[in-house]
Amino acid sequence: MFEVLSILSRWIKPILLVTILAAVISTIGSLLMPNYYESIVVFQPSNPGLLDRSIFKKEASEKPVYMFGTKIDIDRILSLGESSSLIGYAIDQYKLYNHYDIDPDSREAEFKVAKRFMKNYVIQKNAKGAVEIRLMDKNPRNAADWANDLANKIDKMNMDIIFGKKRDQVAMLESEVKNKQKSVAALTDSLQKLIQKNPKDTISHNIVRSLLKNDLEDLKESQSSYDQSKAIISKDVKTLFYFEHAVPAKRKAKPVRSMIVIGCTLFAFVIMLLVAIFAEKYKEYQLQNS
Repeated sequence: MFEVLSILSRWIKPILLVTILAAVISTIGSLLMPNYYESIVVFQPSNPGLLDRSIFKKEASEKPVYMFGTKIDIDRILSLGESSSLIGYAIDQYKLYNHYDIDPDSREAEFKVAKRFMKNYVIQKNAKGAVEIRLMDKNPRNAADWANDLANKIDKMNMDIIFGKKRDQVAMLESEVKNKQKSVAALTDSLQKLIQKNPKDTISHNIVRSLLKNDLEDLKESQSSYDQSKAIISKDVKTLFYFEHAVPAKRKAKPVRSMIVIGCTLFAFVIMLLVAIFAEKYKEYQLQNS
């Protein structure tokens, strides 16, 4: 310890000079760095079961339906939030080539703009189990608007996944309803003609009425399923439950100039101290071997 203090006393001037120079340069450099503002959106995916056709049935009320989704739903949201589709949407929607001053015709332009965007964009699960979108930009209004817009885009992408099969189901139910309607119309017409031609043939009348009754019940059930499913996919529903929408930040998130200056200054001091110790030890070695 005393040896280090002795070396420090002999090298005090160059150590102080380099340390002060590092402090001045880091101060100037940090002042030239632009301010970045961060906005945060916090949300939780809804339980897809809430949108299921079974909620129209009476027996559905006997089973508990939870408002929020499971880990699977959160993982799906995180995957969508990191997907190339979302990144491509952000690049086109916010004109990021111009925003980041990147020539779109340059080599690896797409890679560079995506890397720059991902440096300022994070989607993650927080400590409380909710999903966060964090977005930073030099313009606080951009950071807030883009974060909210990306959450809305993820909501629509998630909705497309959930409703994708339901749309196919609606198309199948629509075809089924049309077929049942044709069958009912045909049986109704047959019954009327049969009554007109053979009013006393009650056996045939009853057989056709029984078939017609069955088809009417099937039609009613198919029509109900079709109407319910169509009502679900026709609604402008949200698959995300928002706890917090992004607002323009009033304080910058980075750079933390004081930490930059302190870090650079301490680094320069430690490096110069090591240089001094190495130089003194090297002198001792040369003297011993001379």
